[in-house]
Amino acid sequence: MHGSYSPSLVLLSILVAVLASHAALQLIRQVALSVSRASRLGWLLGGALAMGLGIWSMHFIGMLAYDIGTSVTYEWGLTLLSMMVAVLSSGLALWANTLSRLTLPWLFGSGAVMGGGIASMHYLGMAAMQMPMAYRYDAPLLGLSILVAVIASTAALWLGGLFLHQRRPRRSYQALAALLMGGAIAGMHYLGMAAMEVVPDSVMPAPPLRPGEGQHVWLAVILGVASLAVLGLTLLALKAESRVRRSRHYRARLSGLLEYRTRELRHERDQVTVMLDSIDEGVISLDREGMIRHINPIAAELCGWDPALARGRPWARILQLRHEGSLHMMDTHLDVVLSRGEVVHMANQTLLVARDGSECAIELKASPVRARNDEVEGAVLVFRDISYRQAMIRRLDFQAHHDSLTGLQNRSAFDDALGASLEDGDLHQLLYLDLDFFKVINDTCGHAAGDTVLREIAHLMREQIRDSDVLARLGGDEFAVILYRCNREQALERASRLCSTIADYRYLEDGRQFQLGVSIGLASITGSAPATEVLRQADAACYMAKQNGRNQVHAYHEEDAGLERAQRELQWLPLLQEALEKRFFTLYIQPIESLCRPSSGPYYEVLLRYVNAEGEHMTPAHFMGTAERFGLMPAIDVWVVTEALQVLKSNDGRIEEDAILAINLSGQSLSDMPLRDQLITMIEESGVAPERLCFEITETAAISNLAQAREFIRGIRRLGCSFSLDDFGSGMSSFAYLKELPVNQLKIDGAFVRNLTRDSLDAAIVSAICRICAQMGIVTIAEYVERRDLLPALEQIGVDLVQGYGIGRPQPLGGVLLTSGPRRDNGPAASLQG
Repeated sequence: MHGSYSPSLVLLSILVAVLASHAALQLIRQVALSVSRASRLGWLLGGALAMGLGIWSMHFIGMLAYDIGTSVTYEWGLTLLSMMVAVLSSGLALWANTLSRLTLPWLFGSGAVMGGGIASMHYLGMAAMQMPMAYRYDAPLLGLSILVAVIASTAALWLGGLFLHQRRPRRSYQALAALLMGGAIAGMHYLGMAAMEVVPDSVMPAPPLRPGEGQHVWLAVILGVASLAVLGLTLLALKAESRVRRSRHYRARLSGLLEYRTRELRHERDQVTVMLDSIDEGVISLDREGMIRHINPIAAELCGWDPALARGRPWARILQLRHEGSLHMMDTHLDVVLSRGEVVHMANQTLLVARDGSECAIELKASPVRARNDEVEGAVLVFRDISYRQAMIRRLDFQAHHDSLTGLQNRSAFDDALGASLEDGDLHQLLYLDLDFFKVINDTCGHAAGDTVLREIAHLMREQIRDSDVLARLGGDEFAVILYRCNREQALERASRLCSTIADYRYLEDGRQFQLGVSIGLASITGSAPATEVLRQADAACYMAKQNGRNQVHAYHEEDAGLERAQRELQWLPLLQEALEKRFFTLYIQPIESLCRPSSGPYYEVLLRYVNAEGEHMTPAHFMGTAERFGLMPAIDVWVVTEALQVLKSNDGRIEEDAILAINLSGQSLSDMPLRDQLITMIEESGVAPERLCFEITETAAISNLAQAREFIRGIRRLGCSFSLDDFGSGMSSFAYLKELPVNQLKIDGAFVRNLTRDSLDAAIVSAICRICAQMGIVTIAEYVERRDLLPALEQIGVDLVQGYGIGRPQPLGGVLLTSGPRRDNGPAASLQG
């Protein structure tokens, strides 16, 4: 016989089963996540009790829902025993999930024990039923119910372990698992109930306790409500514990993060402090009120304050700034940093006044410190002591513009002053002074005595001129004075006083007395002549003063120029002799372009330069007259040819491999047959192809000794060298002598080329020269082509080659040639040394 079920109580039992399953899954996770042993034990005991009571309540409500048509009572001992079995089974499930690793044997073993415990709870509860009927169990259904209990328990343990290893299990998965487990537990119960078959038995004694009609329902409701309340409170406790645990976790993480960031910030602060204290610049940080937050040791030392005393004080009390020129305080200059957030840079003429009153020059930069809202919350002042640097600058500036021996202005400063005096439009006077008999002291007493004399003479001269005038030592025993806003008569008077003062000077050493004098040349500074010309005039006047008896003043006059030139030539003679001996000459080259021979190779004119002691490269115009007057030109010609052959032979990249060089020969060399033989030998021994050499002679030199010039040219042309006739057209009988000279090229005098496009007569002369040369097979070269707009006209006339600044400027041999237009192929050309 089978009874019936109350649907409402069945649903209540299933609800209790699902809620108990959900609580079981949460309790498994909570027990496993408990940190302390006491907490884990408390949750294990409390969880076992809540979970066990939940499962038992579902079972008991399910039995109360079963109606077999007769009154049923329960034996309390077995009922309590079934409850204890449920609690113990739940405790086993919770304990199994506290293991560090739940292996499959443990999982299946624990599931079997827990399932057996739940089955035992169920059938103990069934055994506690007392009714006037007997009952028996259907074995297959009985076994199936036990199997369901074991499977449900194993699944519960597995799901608990699965959710345990998930950081945040999804609630939908947990709800689905609770439904499945609750359904399995309810299914096991109702399978067990279905396995029971009731057999009426009239002789069974009445139960000791018989509840009245409807008491089963109320008992089930009360038990269900109580179970739901217990399980609900359990879930609430779990939720609260989870929040507490999460809050504790977040607090721990936040505390760790704050501690980490605090350590980092403290470390960064210490690093910044060490860095600020280690740099060699003063650093002061201010708050928004201008109070000092931090001052590094360098800043404290410069300000003369102890860092501990300086902190918290107004910056203006510690950092007192003053203008170097006006000595006014500059504190207000830094107020704009805090008030308006501007960056202030004080680089010049800023003095820092220390606490003890000492001063030093500083360079300072003040920058605002802004908060995130862009408001100024402080400032940083960075400054350094530049006293040494400024002293060095002043010292270097003084050394650059003053003579180290006498303290007077040097040549550089004098040149600047002379240039400025030429531009102001006023009348000034220049005195050029050369000490007389100074060499006697140097040779007799030594250079130390000479230095002493120069210092004392400089002091005497400084006393005789105005503070506004310029007194400079140009070198050796030569001095110069610029007398500002002074006419010639006044200048002569002051120069005479200088002569008298120096004539009265005596130098004593070892009982010997030496007297000096001074020769002074005077020239006016009017602005009409350049500085070099004014200095030349004063120098020439000084030379005239020496020639006229020394220790006197001579004012420059134009008739002094001839004597000046003679003196210059005498001064050049030892320099040229030394230059030949010590190789103080150097070579330049200037390109010559072809107008009609695109296949011609590169061709250059060789130019000579003298390198003086200051490194200046001087043109032959300065020394050619001296060389010709004293017969040095042949030696110079040999030097130039030797250097040119070396360049062509070395092939070291200073010039193109196929380049042709044109070299000038002087008139003196043309009449020197032994020199011709020497040149032939040099060319043959060098191994250089003679076709790469062209020798240039001037028309005047060739005509002055026509026979010898003709023989000279023919001798060298036999080697394969070419010749060019320079300055053609400057002579009186150029065409008459042209056919007498076996030259290959002809250079048209620049006087006919400069204004070719503006003067029809010049164009006609050049055209006639080109036509005659074309008839004679001579290549024409136009000199002084200073503008490229001359090229079309020259090409139309028939000029073959062009040369001049418009084509390319002279450059050191091996340097880059500067051209004013596109490069053309060059043809044969002559050469100059000027």
